[in-house]
Amino acid sequence: MPNETTDKLREMAAHRGLSLLSSRRRKPGGDFGKYGLNDAQGAAVFGIGEDGLTASAEAIEDYLRGAASNAWSKSAGSVKARPKLKVAPAPKPRPKPRFKVKVANLLAKLPAAERAEAFSEVLARPGIRIERIVSRGQATPQDEPMVQEQDEWVLLLEGAAGLRIEDSAEVALAPGDHVWIGGGQAHWVTWTAKDRATVWLAVHLD
Repeated sequence: MPNETTDKLREMAAHRGLSLLSSRRRKPGGDFGKYGLNDAQGAAVFGIGEDGLTASAEAIEDYLRGAASNAWSKSAGSVKARPKLKVAPAPKPRPKPRFKVKVANLLAKLPAAERAEAFSEVLARPGIRIERIVSRGQATPQDEPMVQEQDEWVLLLEGAAGLRIEDSAEVALAPGDHVWIGGGQAHWVTWTAKDRATVWLAVHLD
């Protein structure tokens, strides 16, 4: 008759690559009802003594379950743990600005300057004064040259103009052109554009 316990143990052993041995010898002192295990090469693994089989069904089952647990543990241990991803620290919040930058534009809201040139002070500090000059068709009278004690650096920002410094020929200025006028030098603006504003940036140095 088929033995369900034996069949169960044999199937468990097969899953572990082992062979189940069971004894049916009923002689006195024999190993009837005992079990043992061989490996695939037929070598004794468990429950096999000099006088025959020695392990009970429960011992065989415990052994096989223990072998399965050990195999799983070894398999799990062989898998390297994934390194933990380093989380970048949150960026530090930007400090609140302590003051607000005031932006101005030298070419914005230009005065008409149709009757006379318009002068606007941009910056004044000890030793330096910067002004914007807007012209439209004006020129310096020949008999009234401009003369000043301070050195002056002049930049033409927009428009067109002519300039003459004493003992020199007249030069035509376009946007981006700049000249140096020494203190005490007589000079004349010989002409400025009539159809559009001419904008100067003059830096006076003490």
